[in-house]
Amino acid sequence: MSKLMIVANILNVLLLIVLVAATAGFISFLNIYGLFLACVTAAITWGVFKQQRWGYFATAAWALACYQLAKQGYEFQSIKRHVMMLGFALIPIALFLHETLGKAAVKSGKSTAKSAQNNGKESDDSPKMPD
Repeated sequence: MSKLMIVANILNVLLLIVLVAATAGFISFLNIYGLFLACVTAAITWGVFKQQRWGYFATAAWALACYQLAKQGYEFQSIKRHVMMLGFALIPIALFLHETLGKAAVKSGKSTAKSAQNNGKESDDSPKMPD
């Protein structure tokens, strides 16, 4: 296993720990809003656990959203500074994992679309310059 993959797997475990802790934190709000945030975070956590590209991208978007909520003072009043620092740090980590560990949702659909475009002929992927 390469050093890059070792680092990526360690960051993936740390990301999962943060997402599970965030889910528990949202549940502790003890209202319907907290339950909604916990459900969204749990869905994102599942995507990260399955190493789906959308899960990592959603994590980056969710981290940015939490950062903005804390920055503008709408949520996380007692832990505002920690949420902002963690949200700011999670964005590049999630995007890095999106590129290294993320699995594409459907690979066969891409080849099917390509073969349909070529009318069933074998594709020649060599680049050709026009004359």
